[in-house]
Amino acid sequence: MFDSISAFPSSRDLEVSPDEAPGASLDKSSSAPLHAQLSDHMREKIYSREWGTRKQIPSEHELMARFSISRGTVRRAIKSLVSEGLLIQEHGRGTFVAEPGISHPAGVRPLSFAESLHAQGKDFVTHVIDKFVVPASPDVARELELESGTDVLFMRRVRTVGEEPVMCQEGWFSLPACPGLDKVDFTRESAFDAVQATSGCRIAYSRIRYTARVAGKEHGDYLGVDEASPVLMLEQTIRLEDERVIEWNHTWLKAGQSVVGDAIQPH
Repeated sequence: MFDSISAFPSSRDLEVSPDEAPGASLDKSSSAPLHAQLSDHMREKIYSREWGTRKQIPSEHELMARFSISRGTVRRAIKSLVSEGLLIQEHGRGTFVAEPGISHPAGVRPLSFAESLHAQGKDFVTHVIDKFVVPASPDVARELELESGTDVLFMRRVRTVGEEPVMCQEGWFSLPACPGLDKVDFTRESAFDAVQATSGCRIAYSRIRYTARVAGKEHGDYLGVDEASPVLMLEQTIRLEDERVIEWNHTWLKAGQSVVGDAIQPH
């Protein structure tokens, strides 16, 4: 969260573009809902950097007056951009353009979100929502390269930063490779550290797939966003240095985060 309101100009200090002058209107004859039109309008202000990072946007009252729309329409438009991670609301202060979100490294090495958050100085809390041993389904067995029905550990965790959920992680772990992993307290120890301790091997590499999705009801509830909100889902298959598959996981990242890596053009 931001340190002080003095860091922000008031909405009166913002330059108003001609198309936002009092009396401007949205296309009320369009089939597109007014709140969606207003969201599009504000989103473009942010994408074009006309509304810069950490700048306060016009107040609800100003937007109502400029576009001749109801408070409910304005609030719905703002809520959708908050869900996308583009805006942040400060109680008693107003609504501001969000800072660049958390970023996570991508490359040839496995992606540890705990390590990534620590490296960025983010204080986070891991909430273990589900943790139980279950016979591997055919899909899980195939990904973990085990016999169907082999006992595996399923775990669902939600990580919060500043009491706000930022990711939901769901993973299946190979218990034959990591005996005792199901006894670990994952609120205190990261999965990477626990896997290496119980397997006696170093985690070596992974395969990652990225998919853009909407949150859906269940994951929207975990992440504290609307079910139609955009999320990035990462599927990762992780191997030990002896090439055994140790984990197959899905990580649902709330909007406002990015996965960053380097690409090299071959000669």
